[in-house]
Amino acid sequence: MPADAETAISRQPICPEGFSIFSSERTFEFYRNLHDQFRSPVWDEAANGWILFDYEEVAKGQRDESLFANAYINADDTLRRIKGGGANITLSQGDEHTRLRRFHLKLLSPSNVEHYRVAHMLPIIEQTLDALGDARRIEAASAIADRIPPRVISSLLGMDYRDDAAMDRLLELNHEIVALISTGYRSEEGRERALAASAELNEILLPHIRKARETPSNDFISRVWQEAPAAGLELDEEAALGLCRELFFAGSDTTVYGIANVLFTMLSQPEVRAAVRTDRDKALKAVIEEGMRLRSVVMFRHRICVQDVTIGDAHIRKGDIVFIGNAAANRDPDHYHCPADVDLERRPPTDHFAFGRGNRSCIGSHFARTEMREVLDMMLDRYPDMRLDPDAEPPVFTGTFMRRMCPLHLILRD
Repeated sequence: MPADAETAISRQPICPEGFSIFSSERTFEFYRNLHDQFRSPVWDEAANGWILFDYEEVAKGQRDESLFANAYINADDTLRRIKGGGANITLSQGDEHTRLRRFHLKLLSPSNVEHYRVAHMLPIIEQTLDALGDARRIEAASAIADRIPPRVISSLLGMDYRDDAAMDRLLELNHEIVALISTGYRSEEGRERALAASAELNEILLPHIRKARETPSNDFISRVWQEAPAAGLELDEEAALGLCRELFFAGSDTTVYGIANVLFTMLSQPEVRAAVRTDRDKALKAVIEEGMRLRSVVMFRHRICVQDVTIGDAHIRKGDIVFIGNAAANRDPDHYHCPADVDLERRPPTDHFAFGRGNRSCIGSHFARTEMREVLDMMLDRYPDMRLDPDAEPPVFTGTFMRRMCPLHLILRD
């Protein structure tokens, strides 16, 4: 059999022509068509990898690293430098990952998050809304979502979150790294930009890491230095830098996007907004879960197949890239009734993949949920009549790897 014929057989089924997981247009139409026409997974020619999109297959794919390994299992030195190196939890494997995950979960336990909420989140959210003054109209993605999470994480790391220029630069640097991730790390030009961004982030963070080691206080980095030995972690400066780099990356960009998506979910449908008015505590929690399910910030995760396997009609080879389709699974019609609708009564409300699943799930999910809730709660207190601005540019679900509704023009008050 000719080699190209053998390849064609092994690459069945194939995505419809013109569609790819990297496409930024008609995303949910694409996923809906996959569910209607195929069994999971399918081969994506443009992305040169497989897409898992079925709810159950996505769950298995995230849990079983003996089949689909973490994308950084074979990371070269350049990629490790881009991600910050050291004790970066996304780079870690095996027992090291287990120890790091346990340590992170302790640092981000509910009791610790409550302390961070009072000491860091609430003052920054209040300051951000105070800065709006008497504004009647705002673009909330830039005025609120872009501003709060980077400042909260910077405050946790002992940095001066009041320095607007520095905070904007930190977000720009993280965006350079996200841009590389969105290509599957394949863009050589993107690698160079991400490497430069990583080096600049290191220069910014290192003085704070050193200060916390030499003169510890009550910030997050000081706790990292103080509590690591008891957790079985031998941290040097490079390891602490890697740990803090991933905290900043995960705790800023993803929550920036999540706030915008959840805010849009709440304001785009009158019945949802009415439910929040009637029972803010219960409905607001549900809005956050449905907002994250419907518009997953992280659209997919990269994995590497570590052994030949057949799933359905797909013959996946060792070394193939597999895209774990969080956003597609979050709208699987075989799992969710009316998957494209907001349903504040879904049970269980947290069974989506917005924060991943298994041993690689987001260790800061409770932190992120708390921050999103506090932002929306304080906005509702201050602007009970806020709504989408019908006369402004409408929001679009924009991005590739990470996506959000933007621009988000709001009328705060009449």
